[in-house]
Amino acid sequence: MIKLFRNIRKNLLKEGKTTKYFKYAIGEIILVVIGILIALQINNWNEQRKQNRNLRDVYSNLLLDIKSDSVSYSKNLKELKDIDFLQEQLYKTGVKNDTTIVIENTSIIRFLPNYNPITKDNDPFLATKITNDSIRKEILIYFRNMKDMDDIYSELDEIIKTKMRIFLGNKKMYKLTNWFENKYKNTAVEDLSYDFIDSAELTLLSKDAEFQQILFEASLKIVNNIDNLEILVKQNAKLIRVIEKQLNRP
Repeated sequence: MIKLFRNIRKNLLKEGKTTKYFKYAIGEIILVVIGILIALQINNWNEQRKQNRNLRDVYSNLLLDIKSDSVSYSKNLKELKDIDFLQEQLYKTGVKNDTTIVIENTSIIRFLPNYNPITKDNDPFLATKITNDSIRKEILIYFRNMKDMDDIYSELDEIIKTKMRIFLGNKKMYKLTNWFENKYKNTAVEDLSYDFIDSAELTLLSKDAEFQQILFEASLKIVNNIDNLEILVKQNAKLIRVIEKQLNRP
């Protein structure tokens, strides 16, 4: 092709057709420029396809992480509400002197839910990879909600570990036989089959002024955790919907 163009130029010059030569040369330059532009456009198109494919992988992985968080949050929320219910029962027996209440599932008074979402830990810089402004905004909101939850959970962690558990231990509330005879059983909150804290003794302890103060702090943190976690659950669900909608686009 290049040889053909060269021969055409030579023939035009030999024939003295200078004007035609220049017109032809300009046309040839235009064709070269058009060819370069087409090549660049194809290259850009290929790069865009590659970026879209990579971004789709990011969305797919993100969706898996967020859904995993959703399962974990549901479990955490149930555990927190179970603890909140027990704390309410202890308040009614200890302060309101309600003798009709039978305290059950006593061991969870010292329980700390295993709050451990994975989305942000798996990719702390996730938001910088997202080109879609609306999705990036929802991710940043989600991360802020997670930060709020992290902060309030750490406060609950401190209350349970440094106050509630130590206080119960000092009061000799733990039943070693119940623990050692059952320690290899499933001790998840939702299916505790035994208690290593006696119901009658915990009911009596609920009237102790010092315990009531710890109960107040623990209940305050539990309620705050429930409130923050419910906000996080809503944002988690919203983010799932937004990402699924993006992935379903052709």
